[in-house]
This record gives sequence, C-alpha cells and structure tokens, in this order.
Amino acid sequence: MKKVLSVGMSTIASILLILILIFTSIGLVINNQTFTNNEFTKLDVSNDMGISNADLVSAMQRLVDYMEGNADDIDIEVTQNGETVEMFDYPQEAEHMADVRTIYLTIASYRDVGVLVMLILFLFAAVVDFRKAPQRLAQGYLSGSFVSLLVFGFLGTWAALDFSNFWTFFHEALFWNDLWLFDATESRMINMLPEDMFADIVGRIGIYAGSVVLFLIVLSILALVFSSTGYKRRHAIVLARKKARKDAVEARKQAKADLKAAAEKEKQAAEKKARIAAAKARAQQKAEEERKAAEREKLMQEKQERKKAAAEAAAAEARQAERKARQEKAARSSGTKGRPAAKTRTASPKTSGSTQNRKKKSNIADDTGFFDD
Repeated sequence: MKKVLSVGMSTIASILLILILIFTSIGLVINNQTFTNNEFTKLDVSNDMGISNADLVSAMQRLVDYMEGNADDIDIEVTQNGETVEMFDYPQEAEHMADVRTIYLTIASYRDVGVLVMLILFLFAAVVDFRKAPQRLAQGYLSGSFVSLLVFGFLGTWAALDFSNFWTFFHEALFWNDLWLFDATESRMINMLPEDMFADIVGRIGIYAGSVVLFLIVLSILALVFSSTGYKRRHAIVLARKKARKDAVEARKQAKADLKAAAEKEKQAAEKKARIAAAKARAQQKAEEERKAAEREKLMQEKQERKKAAAEAAAAEARQAERKARQEKAARSSGTKGRPAAKTRTASPKTSGSTQNRKKKSNIADDTGFFDD
C-alpha cells in the first residue's frame, strides 16, 4: 500500500513538473532576443515587410512584455520603408493579444500553484515510504514521464507532420472566438509571425524542456539501478574484494616492514654481541697482558731477591771467613810466641797474603755481585 501511494503521488508530481518545465521553456524562448533575431533573418521577414530586424525584435519584445503583464498595451512605432508607423494598428491584433495575455497569465498563476503542489506531493511521496524514498520517487517520475511523453510525443509528431493543422487545432482549443484569424493584407502581426516561426519556437521549447526531462529520466534510472538489490549485492561484493585487496596489500607491506624491522633488530643484536665480544676480548687481552706483566714483575722481584739473598749470603760468608781468619790469626799469634823469630817472620807474609786475598774476594763480591750468579 505504501508503495502504491508513494509512487502514485510521485507520478502526479512528475507530470506537474513536466508541465512546469514546458511553460517555463516557453518564457525562456520568447524572451530570447537572439533567437528571435535569428528567426527573422532566416525567414527573411525584414525584406518582406520593409522593417529592420531591430524594429521587428523590439515589436516582438513588446508583445511578450504585454503578454507577461509587464506592459499595458502593444503600441510601438517602427520604421517601414523609411516611414514611421504604428506597428500594430489593426484593432483585431490588440483584441487577440488581450486574449493571449489572459490565457498566459492564467497558466502562469496555475504554474506557481503547481510548483507548490508538486513539492508537497514529492515530499509526501518520500515520507510515506521513507526507507525507499529515492526508489519510489524515481519510479513515480518514470511513470509520469511515460504518460507525458505519450501525450506530448503524439502532439510533437502531429506538429512535425502537419504543423498548420496542429496550429489551427491549438488555437481552436484555447480560444473561444475567431480573433486569432488575421487578414494578412491588413495585419502586420500575422506577417511578422508566420507559422514557420511558431514551428521553430515550438521546436526550441521541446529542446529546452525535453533536455531537462531526459536528464531526470537518466537520473531516475540510475537511482533505480543503484537502489536495486542486485546492484547492492554486486556493489557489496566489489567493495569486499576491494577491501580484501587493500588488506592484502597492507598485510604484505606490514610483513615487509616487520621482516625489515626483525632484520634490523637482528643486525643490531649481532652488532651489539660483536661489540660485547670485542670488549670481552680486549678486556681478556688486557688482563692477560697485565698477568704477564705481573709475572714478569714477580720474576724480576724474585730474581732481585735471589740476587739480594746471594749477596747477603756472600757477605755473611765473607764476614764468617774474616772472623775465622782473625781467629786463626789470633791462634797462630798465641802459638808462635815461643817459636823462633825467623819462623814467625816467614809465617806472617803467608797469613798476610791470605788475609789480603779474603778481603779482596769479599770486596769483589760486595761490589759486583759476580759470585751470586
């Protein structure tokens, strides 16, 4: 039920939108003075009437201003064949334009109301089925466009095949009198605005309105496609695959980064271990050198101690020998007191020589340390 109501309101609003676009396109075309000037040039109206394009464009704009309620009459002077004349001096022209003004302003007021009604219908259509509002609005617009294109397609085809017949039907449907039928020998308006010009105006209106309608049709189709379950499922799959690829790329990058970090960490650990090993080796080498130096120092001290001990022993031995020699001397001295003097004299040099030799030996040992080795 919500779907039918939402689509129905959207369809009516879309038909109103297309009618509003068509009426708005009419105003854009008839106010386009460049288009009007090109039409007068293409149809060679200036040469046929003896009026310049500038005066023709000004006269056309005067009619448009009067029709839109921006002017009080259609009176305007132009130069025809070098003579200044009132452009629309045929009484029927003013009467017919009064009817056109009434119809145009009435449709304009309906257009303004239609804009408000269209917006309300679109709003309610969206609110009724809010969760699927884009889809419902698109469906309603496509339905309204289909109905409108059937009607205006038929009218456009009719106008393309027989514009004169179509134009006559158009006037008979809108006007309740025959004031739209002009005498070409008396009315400058009918000569200024031939059927070919109206055919081009209708064609230009169709281009303006049709472009917007076609754009909205394409937009509605895209909305239906994007809101369809199949598209959402495919889109979800695409997004999942894209995310999976992205995650895989990120995982590879992370793995490379982790591997590089691990290698760098391992390298730093190896360098640290090498530095520690080198420091230990240097410390061990230094300790070994210190140990060897200590051993050499110890050996030198032991050697010096041995030398010192040998020197002291030699000195002690020398002193002992000297004491012994003195004792022997004293003993000999006491023993020779009763002997002959010659014997005593002969013994003295020998004792004296022995004593001198001991003193010499003792002196050599003390001074040089030769006997320690």
